[in-house]
Amino acid sequence: MSVDADIPAVEHEVFANPPLKVMLGQVRFPPVLRIADPAALASFQEAVRHQFPTFRQEQQLTLMMGAQGPQVPSLQNAYRFVTDDGAWSILLTPDAVTLEADVAAGYTSFDGFVEQFRLVWQAVLANFSPDRVARQGLRYVDHIEGERTAPEWGALINHDLLGPLVDRFGATITQAASELRLTREDGVLVFKHGMLPLGPDATMGYLLDFDYFNEDPSDDTSLDAVMGRFNDYHGGVYNLFRWCVTDAALEAFRGSR
Repeated sequence: MSVDADIPAVEHEVFANPPLKVMLGQVRFPPVLRIADPAALASFQEAVRHQFPTFRQEQQLTLMMGAQGPQVPSLQNAYRFVTDDGAWSILLTPDAVTLEADVAAGYTSFDGFVEQFRLVWQAVLANFSPDRVARQGLRYVDHIEGERTAPEWGALINHDLLGPLVDRFGATITQAASELRLTREDGVLVFKHGMLPLGPDATMGYLLDFDYFNEDPSDDTSLDAVMGRFNDYHGGVYNLFRWCVTDAALEAFRGSR
């Protein structure tokens, strides 16, 4: 994981009141048709059932892009395994495994993700033996809620990030969004930010959306390699998140311990 010269590395801190709304990690691999086999799927379920006892089958709509544009969409079977408290769920398809956190149900920290994904990937290796990681990524979506003008966001968001929102347009802005694609030594970090509504109630706030991934295939599917990549992605995301917010925002996230 590379750290930009002007984005200092900081020590990780767990906040009592984080603005986190979405957190997930995913590993994609060449299709393994055995994942659709009930016997193989049952063996995978046995490996995770003590942590993820609830099971349900779903269907996902997939849309492939071809030379002539989008192709005819198709339905793909997906298998979801959920913890008793609903805080974590596995989504398994023939070419990917995703671990999703339900922040409202009890996501606590990246350490919790590490503990859960280690179990998940060990079960994938033992039952399906993927021979390559085609893509791996980690995503965090933060949304600091509140109705504020662009200058007022300056109390919580780094002035260097707000830039012309404050200096040139000021209070006349009601919505704004930017997307940055940062090339790193170990992948790509897509960073979206701005004054935007989010959620079913379209609550206004400031969005900080971090999607760190690598699409270069890797033959190293070992547990240590996969978890090491997640750890590096998390470090890059966390350092950028801390740079984005002010000390006043950090105090609000700390809340009461």
